[in-house]
Amino acid sequence: MPRKLTQRLDWTLLVAVLLLTVVGCLMIYSATRAEMGARKLMLQLVWVALGLVLLASVTIVDYNRLVNLAMPFLGFCTFLLVVVLFTGHLVKGAERWIPLGPLNVQPAELLKLGLILFLGGFLATREEEAHDFGLVLTSLAYVGVPTLLVLAQPDLGTPVLLFLVWLTMLFAVGAKVTHLGAIAFAFLMLFTAAWGLNIIRPHQKERLTAFMNPEADPRGQGWNLRQSLIAIGSGHVFGQGLFKGTQSRLRFVPEQETDFIFTVVGEELGFVGSVALLAIFGLVLYRSLSIAATAKDTAGRLIASGITAMLLVHIVVNVGMTLGMMPVKGMPLPFVSYGGSNMLTMMAAVGLLQSIHIHRQKITF
Repeated sequence: MPRKLTQRLDWTLLVAVLLLTVVGCLMIYSATRAEMGARKLMLQLVWVALGLVLLASVTIVDYNRLVNLAMPFLGFCTFLLVVVLFTGHLVKGAERWIPLGPLNVQPAELLKLGLILFLGGFLATREEEAHDFGLVLTSLAYVGVPTLLVLAQPDLGTPVLLFLVWLTMLFAVGAKVTHLGAIAFAFLMLFTAAWGLNIIRPHQKERLTAFMNPEADPRGQGWNLRQSLIAIGSGHVFGQGLFKGTQSRLRFVPEQETDFIFTVVGEELGFVGSVALLAIFGLVLYRSLSIAATAKDTAGRLIASGITAMLLVHIVVNVGMTLGMMPVKGMPLPFVSYGGSNMLTMMAAVGLLQSIHIHRQKITF
Protein backbone atom coordinates (compact mmCIF):
# COMPACT_ATOMS: atom_id res chain seq x y z
CA MET A 1 0.00 0.00 0.00
CA PRO A 2 1.52 3.39 -1.00
CA ARG A 3 2.91 5.45 1.88
CA LYS A 4 0.84 8.54 1.08
CA LEU A 5 -2.27 6.38 1.23
CA THR A 6 -1.38 4.73 4.54
CA GLN A 7 -0.85 8.15 6.09
CA ARG A 8 -4.47 8.98 5.29
CA LEU A 9 -5.95 5.82 6.79
CA ASP A 10 -8.28 6.03 9.74
CA TRP A 11 -5.94 4.18 12.07
CA THR A 12 -8.33 4.42 15.01
CA LEU A 13 -10.94 2.46 13.09
CA LEU A 14 -8.40 -0.06 11.81
CA VAL A 15 -6.87 -0.72 15.25
CA ALA A 16 -10.33 -1.09 16.80
CA VAL A 17 -11.29 -3.68 14.18
CA LEU A 18 -8.02 -5.58 14.71
CA LEU A 19 -8.64 -5.63 18.47
CA LEU A 20 -12.11 -7.07 17.89
CA THR A 21 -10.72 -9.84 15.67
CA VAL A 22 -8.11 -10.74 18.30
CA VAL A 23 -10.78 -10.95 21.00
CA GLY A 24 -12.94 -12.99 18.65
CA CYS A 25 -10.17 -15.52 17.94
CA LEU A 26 -9.51 -15.95 21.66
CA MET A 27 -13.19 -16.46 22.40
CA ILE A 28 -13.65 -18.91 19.52
CA TYR A 29 -10.70 -20.96 20.74
CA SER A 30 -12.07 -20.97 24.28
CA ALA A 31 -15.54 -22.03 23.10
CA THR A 32 -14.36 -24.86 20.82
CA ARG A 33 -11.01 -26.14 22.17
CA ALA A 34 -12.52 -28.81 24.43
CA GLU A 35 -14.29 -30.44 21.48
CA MET A 36 -12.24 -29.51 18.42
CA GLY A 37 -8.90 -28.31 19.73
CA ALA A 38 -7.51 -25.46 17.62
CA ARG A 39 -9.25 -26.45 14.37
CA LYS A 40 -11.88 -23.72 14.34
CA LEU A 41 -9.35 -21.15 15.52
CA MET A 42 -7.11 -22.03 12.55
CA LEU A 43 -10.05 -21.71 10.15
CA GLN A 44 -11.00 -18.36 11.65
CA LEU A 45 -7.43 -17.12 11.30
CA VAL A 46 -7.62 -18.01 7.61
CA TRP A 47 -10.83 -16.00 7.27
CA VAL A 48 -9.27 -13.08 9.14
CA ALA A 49 -6.22 -13.14 6.86
CA LEU A 50 -8.39 -13.24 3.74
CA GLY A 51 -10.55 -10.49 5.21
CA LEU A 52 -7.55 -8.24 5.80
CA VAL A 53 -6.41 -8.77 2.21
CA LEU A 54 -9.91 -7.85 1.04
CA LEU A 55 -9.94 -4.82 3.33
CA ALA A 56 -6.65 -3.58 1.87
CA SER A 57 -7.79 -4.26 -1.69
CA VAL A 58 -11.04 -2.32 -1.26
CA THR A 59 -9.24 0.52 0.55
CA ILE A 60 -6.92 1.34 -2.35
CA VAL A 61 -9.78 1.50 -4.87
CA ASP A 62 -11.84 4.67 -5.20
CA TYR A 63 -15.25 3.72 -3.81
CA ASN A 64 -16.98 5.45 -6.73
CA ARG A 65 -15.53 2.80 -9.04
CA LEU A 66 -17.07 0.14 -6.84
CA VAL A 67 -20.40 1.96 -6.96
CA ASN A 68 -20.33 1.57 -10.74
CA LEU A 69 -20.06 -2.20 -10.25
CA ALA A 70 -22.86 -2.32 -7.67
CA MET A 71 -25.65 -3.28 -10.07
CA PRO A 72 -23.90 -6.35 -11.53
CA PHE A 73 -22.75 -7.36 -8.03
CA LEU A 74 -26.32 -7.02 -6.74
CA GLY A 75 -27.52 -9.13 -9.66
CA PHE A 76 -24.90 -11.76 -8.81
CA CYS A 77 -26.04 -11.82 -5.17
CA THR A 78 -29.66 -12.20 -6.29
CA PHE A 79 -28.66 -15.10 -8.55
CA LEU A 80 -26.90 -16.80 -5.62
CA LEU A 81 -30.03 -16.35 -3.49
CA VAL A 82 -32.03 -18.19 -6.15
CA VAL A 83 -29.39 -20.93 -6.30
CA VAL A 84 -29.40 -21.40 -2.53
CA LEU A 85 -33.14 -22.14 -2.56
CA PHE A 86 -32.52 -25.15 -4.80
CA THR A 87 -29.06 -26.36 -3.84
CA GLY A 88 -28.56 -24.77 -0.43
CA HIS A 89 -27.15 -26.59 2.57
CA LEU A 90 -29.96 -27.24 5.08
CA VAL A 91 -29.11 -26.30 8.69
CA LYS A 92 -31.80 -26.28 11.39
CA GLY A 93 -34.64 -25.91 8.89
CA ALA A 94 -33.09 -23.09 6.87
CA GLU A 95 -31.33 -23.13 3.50
CA ARG A 96 -28.86 -20.26 3.71
CA TRP A 97 -25.54 -21.74 2.60
CA ILE A 98 -24.11 -22.86 -0.73
CA PRO A 99 -21.64 -25.72 -0.16
CA LEU A 100 -18.28 -25.25 -1.88
CA GLY A 101 -16.27 -28.29 -0.86
CA PRO A 102 -15.37 -27.93 2.85
CA LEU A 103 -16.67 -24.36 2.93
CA ASN A 104 -20.17 -22.90 3.00
CA VAL A 105 -20.94 -19.50 1.44
CA GLN A 106 -23.87 -17.46 2.73
CA PRO A 107 -25.18 -15.22 -0.10
CA ALA A 108 -27.32 -13.15 2.29
CA GLU A 109 -24.12 -11.78 3.86
CA LEU A 110 -22.81 -10.62 0.49
CA LEU A 111 -26.20 -9.08 -0.26
CA LYS A 112 -25.90 -6.68 2.68
CA LEU A 113 -22.90 -4.93 1.18
CA GLY A 114 -24.24 -5.21 -2.36
CA LEU A 115 -27.43 -3.36 -1.45
CA ILE A 116 -25.54 -0.67 0.47
CA LEU A 117 -23.30 0.00 -2.53
CA PHE A 118 -26.21 0.00 -4.95
CA LEU A 119 -28.41 2.27 -2.83
CA GLY A 120 -25.48 4.64 -2.26
CA GLY A 121 -25.05 5.18 -5.99
CA PHE A 122 -28.74 5.07 -6.88
CA LEU A 123 -29.86 7.58 -4.24
CA ALA A 124 -26.87 9.90 -4.80
CA THR A 125 -27.83 10.44 -8.44
CA ARG A 126 -31.40 11.24 -7.41
CA GLU A 127 -30.75 13.39 -4.36
CA GLU A 128 -32.91 16.19 -5.74
CA GLU A 129 -35.87 13.76 -5.71
CA ALA A 130 -35.40 12.90 -2.03
CA HIS A 131 -38.74 14.44 -1.03
CA ASP A 132 -40.58 12.52 -3.72
CA PHE A 133 -42.48 9.48 -2.44
CA GLY A 134 -41.89 7.85 -5.81
CA LEU A 135 -38.15 7.60 -5.07
CA VAL A 136 -38.93 5.87 -1.78
CA LEU A 137 -41.08 3.29 -3.54
CA THR A 138 -38.62 2.76 -6.39
CA SER A 139 -35.70 2.16 -4.05
CA LEU A 140 -37.88 -0.15 -1.95
CA ALA A 141 -38.66 -2.21 -5.04
CA TYR A 142 -34.95 -2.72 -5.71
CA VAL A 143 -34.43 -3.80 -2.10
CA GLY A 144 -37.61 -5.88 -2.00
CA VAL A 145 -36.80 -8.51 -4.65
CA PRO A 146 -33.62 -9.95 -3.08
CA THR A 147 -35.09 -9.47 0.41
CA LEU A 148 -38.05 -11.69 -0.45
CA LEU A 149 -35.61 -14.37 -1.61
CA VAL A 150 -33.85 -14.18 1.75
CA LEU A 151 -37.21 -14.39 3.51
CA ALA A 152 -37.97 -17.59 1.60
CA GLN A 153 -34.92 -19.40 3.05
CA PRO A 154 -36.49 -18.74 5.69
CA ASP A 155 -34.55 -15.95 7.38
CA LEU A 156 -36.36 -13.22 9.30
CA GLY A 157 -33.34 -11.46 10.77
CA THR A 158 -31.57 -10.39 7.59
CA PRO A 159 -34.70 -8.84 5.97
CA VAL A 160 -35.23 -6.73 9.09
CA LEU A 161 -31.60 -5.59 8.93
CA LEU A 162 -31.89 -4.73 5.22
CA PHE A 163 -35.09 -2.77 5.87
CA LEU A 164 -33.43 -0.75 8.66
CA VAL A 165 -30.39 -0.07 6.49
CA TRP A 166 -32.68 1.09 3.69
CA LEU A 167 -34.55 3.40 6.08
CA THR A 168 -31.26 4.85 7.34
CA MET A 169 -29.95 5.58 3.87
CA LEU A 170 -33.24 7.15 2.77
CA PHE A 171 -33.17 9.35 5.87
CA ALA A 172 -29.53 10.29 5.17
CA VAL A 173 -30.35 11.38 1.61
CA GLY A 174 -33.15 13.62 2.89
CA ALA A 175 -36.36 11.63 2.44
CA LYS A 176 -39.36 12.90 4.38
CA VAL A 177 -39.81 11.29 7.79
CA THR A 178 -43.55 11.05 7.14
CA HIS A 179 -42.90 8.96 4.01
CA LEU A 180 -40.54 6.63 5.85
CA GLY A 181 -42.93 6.41 8.78
CA ALA A 182 -45.78 5.42 6.45
CA ILE A 183 -43.68 2.61 4.95
CA ALA A 184 -42.61 1.41 8.39
CA PHE A 185 -46.24 1.38 9.57
CA ALA A 186 -47.32 -0.54 6.46
CA PHE A 187 -44.67 -3.20 7.11
CA LEU A 188 -45.76 -3.45 10.73
CA MET A 189 -49.32 -4.09 9.58
CA LEU A 190 -48.12 -6.70 7.09
CA PHE A 191 -46.16 -8.45 9.82
CA THR A 192 -49.20 -8.42 12.10
CA ALA A 193 -51.33 -9.92 9.34
CA ALA A 194 -48.70 -12.58 8.59
CA TRP A 195 -48.64 -13.48 12.27
CA GLY A 196 -52.42 -13.72 12.54
CA LEU A 197 -52.78 -15.74 9.32
CA ASN A 198 -50.01 -18.16 10.40
CA ILE A 199 -47.84 -17.24 7.43
CA ILE A 200 -45.07 -16.99 10.00
CA ARG A 201 -44.41 -20.59 10.99
CA PRO A 202 -45.10 -21.85 14.53
CA HIS A 203 -41.43 -22.52 15.32
CA GLN A 204 -40.57 -19.00 14.16
CA LYS A 205 -43.23 -17.57 16.46
CA GLU A 206 -41.81 -19.57 19.34
CA ARG A 207 -38.31 -18.24 18.68
CA LEU A 208 -39.58 -14.67 18.46
CA THR A 209 -41.49 -14.87 21.75
CA ALA A 210 -39.30 -17.23 23.82
CA PHE A 211 -37.16 -14.36 25.13
CA MET A 212 -40.17 -12.92 26.99
CA ASN A 213 -40.63 -16.10 29.04
CA PRO A 214 -37.79 -18.61 28.56
CA GLU A 215 -39.03 -20.65 31.56
CA ALA A 216 -42.16 -21.62 29.62
CA ASP A 217 -40.08 -24.03 27.51
CA PRO A 218 -36.80 -24.39 29.42
CA ARG A 219 -35.53 -27.40 27.44
CA GLY A 220 -36.83 -26.22 24.07
CA GLN A 221 -36.97 -22.69 22.68
CA GLY A 222 -35.97 -21.20 26.03
CA TRP A 223 -32.81 -23.32 26.42
CA ASN A 224 -30.40 -21.05 24.53
CA LEU A 225 -31.44 -17.95 26.42
CA ARG A 226 -31.42 -19.61 29.85
CA GLN A 227 -27.92 -20.98 29.33
CA SER A 228 -26.77 -17.67 27.91
CA LEU A 229 -27.95 -15.77 30.98
CA ILE A 230 -26.37 -18.34 33.29
CA ALA A 231 -23.04 -18.04 31.47
CA ILE A 232 -23.00 -14.23 31.48
CA GLY A 233 -24.20 -14.03 35.08
CA SER A 234 -21.48 -16.42 36.27
CA GLY A 235 -18.84 -14.00 35.00
CA HIS A 236 -19.70 -11.42 37.69
CA VAL A 237 -17.43 -8.35 37.61
CA PHE A 238 -14.07 -9.64 36.38
CA GLY A 239 -15.00 -13.01 34.89
CA GLN A 240 -13.86 -16.55 35.59
CA GLY A 241 -10.67 -16.05 33.60
CA LEU A 242 -9.64 -16.63 30.01
CA PHE A 243 -10.26 -20.26 28.93
CA LYS A 244 -11.77 -21.03 32.35
CA GLY A 245 -15.48 -20.62 31.65
CA THR A 246 -17.39 -23.73 32.74
CA GLN A 247 -20.34 -23.09 30.44
CA SER A 248 -17.94 -22.72 27.51
CA ARG A 249 -15.89 -25.82 28.30
CA LEU A 250 -18.93 -28.01 28.83
CA ARG A 251 -20.79 -26.67 25.75
CA PHE A 252 -23.98 -25.79 27.61
CA VAL A 253 -24.62 -22.83 25.29
CA PRO A 254 -25.46 -23.90 21.71
CA GLU A 255 -23.78 -22.02 18.85
CA GLN A 256 -21.52 -20.26 21.34
CA GLU A 257 -18.73 -19.65 18.83
CA THR A 258 -21.14 -17.99 16.38
CA ASP A 259 -24.42 -16.38 17.45
CA PHE A 260 -23.75 -16.64 21.21
CA ILE A 261 -20.07 -15.64 21.27
CA PHE A 262 -20.87 -12.76 23.64
CA THR A 263 -21.73 -15.31 26.36
CA VAL A 264 -18.10 -16.48 26.31
CA VAL A 265 -16.97 -12.87 26.73
CA GLY A 266 -19.36 -12.33 29.63
CA GLU A 267 -18.43 -15.57 31.42
CA GLU A 268 -14.65 -15.37 31.05
CA LEU A 269 -14.02 -11.61 31.05
CA GLY A 270 -16.97 -10.54 33.21
CA PHE A 271 -18.77 -7.22 33.27
CA VAL A 272 -15.54 -5.26 32.85
CA GLY A 273 -14.47 -7.23 29.79
CA SER A 274 -17.95 -7.04 28.25
CA VAL A 275 -18.11 -3.26 28.70
CA ALA A 276 -14.61 -2.93 27.23
CA LEU A 277 -15.66 -4.92 24.17
CA LEU A 278 -18.77 -2.78 23.74
CA ALA A 279 -16.61 0.34 24.09
CA ILE A 280 -14.46 -0.84 21.18
CA PHE A 281 -17.62 -1.39 19.14
CA GLY A 282 -18.72 2.10 20.14
CA LEU A 283 -15.44 3.47 18.82
CA VAL A 284 -15.97 1.67 15.49
CA LEU A 285 -19.46 3.15 15.19
CA TYR A 286 -18.20 6.63 16.12
CA ARG A 287 -15.48 6.53 13.47
CA SER A 288 -17.97 5.22 10.90
CA LEU A 289 -20.31 8.12 11.60
CA SER A 290 -17.41 10.57 11.44
CA ILE A 291 -16.43 9.20 8.03
CA ALA A 292 -20.03 9.60 6.85
CA ALA A 293 -20.07 13.21 8.10
CA THR A 294 -16.83 14.14 6.31
CA ALA A 295 -17.35 12.25 3.03
CA LYS A 296 -16.57 14.29 -0.08
CA ASP A 297 -19.84 13.42 -1.86
CA THR A 298 -23.35 12.13 -1.32
CA ALA A 299 -22.52 8.57 -2.41
CA GLY A 300 -19.75 8.31 0.19
CA ARG A 301 -21.97 9.74 2.90
CA LEU A 302 -24.79 7.32 2.11
CA ILE A 303 -22.55 4.25 1.91
CA ALA A 304 -20.87 5.08 5.22
CA SER A 305 -24.31 5.67 6.79
CA GLY A 306 -25.55 2.30 5.50
CA ILE A 307 -22.49 0.49 6.82
CA THR A 308 -22.90 2.17 10.21
CA ALA A 309 -26.53 1.05 10.34
CA MET A 310 -25.55 -2.51 9.38
CA LEU A 311 -22.92 -2.68 12.11
CA LEU A 312 -25.25 -1.17 14.70
CA VAL A 313 -28.07 -3.62 13.99
CA HIS A 314 -25.68 -6.58 14.18
CA ILE A 315 -24.27 -5.43 17.51
CA VAL A 316 -27.59 -4.51 19.13
CA VAL A 317 -29.40 -7.68 18.02
CA ASN A 318 -26.55 -10.06 18.89
CA VAL A 319 -25.82 -8.62 22.32
CA GLY A 320 -29.51 -7.99 23.00
CA MET A 321 -30.51 -11.60 22.35
CA THR A 322 -27.79 -12.99 24.63
CA LEU A 323 -29.06 -10.73 27.41
CA GLY A 324 -32.70 -11.70 26.91
CA MET A 325 -33.68 -8.28 25.60
CA MET A 326 -34.45 -9.39 22.02
CA PRO A 327 -35.63 -12.51 20.18
CA VAL A 328 -33.00 -15.13 19.47
CA LYS A 329 -31.96 -14.66 15.83
CA GLY A 330 -29.01 -15.92 13.84
CA MET A 331 -27.05 -12.68 13.62
CA PRO A 332 -23.29 -12.84 14.28
CA LEU A 333 -21.29 -10.32 16.27
CA PRO A 334 -19.12 -8.44 13.73
CA PHE A 335 -15.41 -9.38 13.69
CA VAL A 336 -15.89 -11.58 16.78
CA SER A 337 -18.20 -14.47 15.80
CA TYR A 338 -16.87 -17.49 13.93
CA GLY A 339 -17.69 -17.57 10.22
CA GLY A 340 -16.20 -16.70 6.86
CA SER A 341 -19.01 -15.01 4.94
CA ASN A 342 -19.71 -12.46 7.66
CA MET A 343 -16.01 -11.82 8.31
CA LEU A 344 -15.30 -11.10 4.64
CA THR A 345 -18.39 -8.89 4.36
CA MET A 346 -17.47 -6.85 7.45
CA MET A 347 -13.83 -6.49 6.41
CA ALA A 348 -14.91 -5.31 2.95
CA ALA A 349 -17.24 -2.82 4.67
CA VAL A 350 -14.32 -1.44 6.70
CA GLY A 351 -12.32 -1.20 3.47
CA LEU A 352 -15.12 0.89 1.98
CA LEU A 353 -15.09 3.16 5.01
CA GLN A 354 -11.33 3.59 4.66
CA SER A 355 -11.70 4.35 0.95
CA ILE A 356 -14.30 7.02 1.69
CA HIS A 357 -12.04 8.46 4.38
CA ILE A 358 -8.83 8.63 2.35
CA HIS A 359 -10.53 9.97 -0.78
CA ARG A 360 -11.87 13.04 0.99
CA GLN A 361 -9.04 14.80 -0.82
CA LYS A 362 -7.32 13.99 -4.07
CA ILE A 363 -4.31 11.70 -3.63
CA THR A 364 -1.25 12.03 -5.86
CA PHE A 365 1.51 9.46 -5.98
